[in-house]
Formats: sequence, C-alpha cells, structure tokens
Amino acid sequence: MAAYRFQVRSLSLPQQIGLILLTALGIAAAIALVLLSVGLALVLLPIVAIGVFIGRWRLSRMMAEAKKRAAETQTADKTIEIDYRVVDDD
Repeated sequence: MAAYRFQVRSLSLPQQIGLILLTALGIAAAIALVLLSVGLALVLLPIVAIGVFIGRWRLSRMMAEAKKRAAETQTADKTIEIDYRVVDDD
C-alpha cells in the first residue's frame, strides 16, 4: 500500500481557500452539534427529574402500603390444621 503525503503547498490558491473554508465549516458543524445536544439536555433534564420524583414518590407510597399489609397479616395468628394419616408400605 502506498503512503500518500498531503501537501498544502502543492494546492492552488482557490484550492487552499476551499480547504480552509471546508475546515471552518466542519468545525462550525461540530460546535453546532455540541450546542444542540447541550440545549436538548437542558430541555429534557427537568422532564426527567420530574419523572424520577414522581416515580420515587409512587414507589415509596406502594412500599408503605405493602409494609402496612405485611404488618396486618403478621399480627393475625393463622394456624393451618390438617389431619394426617400415615400410610405404611407393608
């Protein structure tokens, strides 16, 4: 495989100007993409925070109800009575 060497000096003036403009355009596009993603994150952050808050509140409420039900069932004395019959193999 041949190694290619890129030399800016071998380019003509319009090609050098085009290279500079395309480089600037690429950098501007990268900056715009970063700004867009940061802006989207700032918009979505409160929505996600509210969702997490509501989820934690509902989960804690369900856990409190489950603990209450577990405490009620544990206080009631439940005994299972069954008649057993032993069957011999003889």
